[in-house]
Amino acid sequence: MAVSLMKVYTCTPVRFRGDYTFFARDSGLFSVGLSQLGVESYAIMPGPAMDDDDPRLIRTDYRNLESEIWWRSLNLDGLILYSWASPAHNPIAKAIQSAGIPLLVNMDTCGLVSPLASPGDWFREAHVRLLAERPGLLGKAIDVAKALVEIATQRVAKRRLAHYEAASVVAAVTPHGARWIPNEAIRLGRAEIASKFIYLPHPQLPTYSYDDVVKEPLVLTVGRWHRADWPQKNPRVLLETYRRFLIAKPAWRGMIVGGGAPDLSRLLRMDFSELSDRLIFLDYVKPDALPDLYRRASIGFWSSRWEGQQGTGAQALCCGCSVVSSLSAQNSCFRHYVTRESGRLASRNTADALTDELILEADAWESGARDPKRISRIWCAEFHATEVARRALDALGIIFIR
Repeated sequence: MAVSLMKVYTCTPVRFRGDYTFFARDSGLFSVGLSQLGVESYAIMPGPAMDDDDPRLIRTDYRNLESEIWWRSLNLDGLILYSWASPAHNPIAKAIQSAGIPLLVNMDTCGLVSPLASPGDWFREAHVRLLAERPGLLGKAIDVAKALVEIATQRVAKRRLAHYEAASVVAAVTPHGARWIPNEAIRLGRAEIASKFIYLPHPQLPTYSYDDVVKEPLVLTVGRWHRADWPQKNPRVLLETYRRFLIAKPAWRGMIVGGGAPDLSRLLRMDFSELSDRLIFLDYVKPDALPDLYRRASIGFWSSRWEGQQGTGAQALCCGCSVVSSLSAQNSCFRHYVTRESGRLASRNTADALTDELILEADAWESGARDPKRISRIWCAEFHATEVARRALDALGIIFIR
């Protein structure tokens, strides 16, 4: 039986639900991966307990998260902090550092955290999110004004340095992010901090894998489709791309999965009614049924305007799908996902460009140029929870007994 003297916990400094779904992704699943390696691990969140909290969760007063004494009382060998390196959580990172706990800070971002990270990409693409995220001219004007102030002062970027300083390791969830974010420190005169940055993706459940199911001529998109999510998820471009693709490829079908059926299906009926027999929309799929959908599908497809690490894209790859999205820097995870003969990117996030790449990707499957076993094997080794947890321990210099 595995015995370990190591205690490495995770912490999310925001009060989310702590039920079983929390332990199926991000910091909750990170804790599960550590436990599966034989390391003692619990997840920590602030606030009063909720009725459906999982026993693997520790709730505590938020003030304790900013207390060096409280952190010392846990006798931890390491901590994974899902704080986005937000300056609002600087006191937490500082308390953990003062307690002498090796700290890995997770940054769930594409990497364009400020103009300093990758100036060309930021100035080319920042307007996409600034102008799409909030409705109304006033909201957009406020966001643009804030961006201009940040460009002029770098106030948030400078405050973020304290978070980087407190961390032993800073983990970006995309390879491009791991290259871009250190530029903040370098351009602010703290080049020595740059060596702390690594690429470490979000973990995925081992159920996302491929088991020799025959792939179907099916394109699958999984996401959130409530009206409030449309600025990010870009459903009109998604549906228009599906319309053009399905006309060009009559043997193929499409499937869109995720909460928000009343909103998106209404859009589908109004503007895209001719797709109704070949484009299926599923409002809710039980978590244990989702891997089967990925295994049947050949291609995962997304038209988002921005993402951190697109977790559903990682899940699709683990299940032997290839992926199609855009080259946008605000979707930098896909620049990595399409490597290793596992997909392709459109030069622009438009229906014209995405349709062209989707057709080419379907052609690749039809010609036998895609191997689902190979795709799954490569990406499971990168994304499964125990592999991510192992790399985190290595990055923190933690040697554990198994």
